[in-house]
Amino acid sequence: MKNGTRNIYLIGMMGSGKTVTGKALAALLDYTFVDLDAGIQFQEGRTIPEIFAGSGEPYFRDVEASILERFSKQHEQVIATGGGIVLREENIRRMKRTGKVVLLKASAESLWQRIRYSKDRPLLNKPDPFGALRQILNDRESFYEKACHFSVATDGKIAEDVANEIREMLRGRA
Repeated sequence: MKNGTRNIYLIGMMGSGKTVTGKALAALLDYTFVDLDAGIQFQEGRTIPEIFAGSGEPYFRDVEASILERFSKQHEQVIATGGGIVLREENIRRMKRTGKVVLLKASAESLWQRIRYSKDRPLLNKPDPFGALRQILNDRESFYEKACHFSVATDGKIAEDVANEIREMLRGRA
């Protein structure tokens, strides 16, 4: 697929498999893998929960947008985004302008099974974390649908199978 395809952006909820699928897809396509959340943490010198606690979500979203802008200028990358990247229209426009946007879809139950023991999910730091997860999924669903070129369901699939499915869909739409 090394035909100048710019970037492939993986969007979706926390726990949808963006990082593991992104690594598998990058290996399959011989692209560079980029984890935006890791880039944010590296630049800030602190974890995402620390950024949320110390500077708030709006600050985090500003940093996220600037990191996205920087990476979007490069080519042949599979970029795993943060779950909230679609909350800013400028991010959606940038991703669509510089690559293909793929939504990884998963049910609330699957997402919960994957992330329920994770301690680094500041948006779920609530008395009812599963309820919070369902609410976030519900609130973001239309944003995800509008932002993507196509979507792939990840429930019950391993990352390599999802990556192969994405590769086949990209071949059909290149």
